[in-house]
Amino acid sequence: VDGLKLFNTVADYLVINVSSPNTPGLRDMQQKDSLKALLSQVNAAKATLEHPKPIFLKLAPDLTQSELKDICKTIKRKECSVDGLIISNTTIDRSTVLRSPNAAETGGLSGKPLKEKSTRMIEDAYKMTSGKIPIIGVGGVGSGQDAYEKILAGASAVQLYTSFIYEGPPLVTKVKRELDEILKGNGFECVEQAVGQGVQKESKSWFSYFF
Repeated sequence: VDGLKLFNTVADYLVINVSSPNTPGLRDMQQKDSLKALLSQVNAAKATLEHPKPIFLKLAPDLTQSELKDICKTIKRKECSVDGLIISNTTIDRSTVLRSPNAAETGGLSGKPLKEKSTRMIEDAYKMTSGKIPIIGVGGVGSGQDAYEKILAGASAVQLYTSFIYEGPPLVTKVKRELDEILKGNGFECVEQAVGQGVQKESKSWFSYFF
């Protein structure tokens, strides 16, 4: 609540990060009772602001299906609503084949080992929310193809982190160019048309703040 009041006037959107694996106990706030209490307080504070900015909830990729379902049910409540989800934070899962001698160290793992895990979670959340809540997809995006896969899974926008560290600012132009070519090659005129098109679902209702 303090962060919301302090940064609302200088931010484009605000993120409630309850998913960092590097802060002891933080991920416990993703549990439904703790999350309800947090989001209801944030929304009450947001209602007092003259020009409130969109608020996104950032989730961990290591949630169980049951936990993710509880979160999606929670954010459908008016008093606990958010403007979108960010999927996902880094993972503590080490089941992937890692060659580094530091593979077993504690902390969050990002980049390519996270890509498929985060994409699957985007699809699950997209289904559970019937495509009605915007999703920012993040985790292993380093090419236009990577971005496209997350968009098909239900992401309205994507973020770069690890690949940006390794390749720098020129990567953004590269990803945009590649994504544009892939969209056109698959008959889409814009990102918006492709969102969630790789997901088998009953409802195709969705919207986006970003495109």
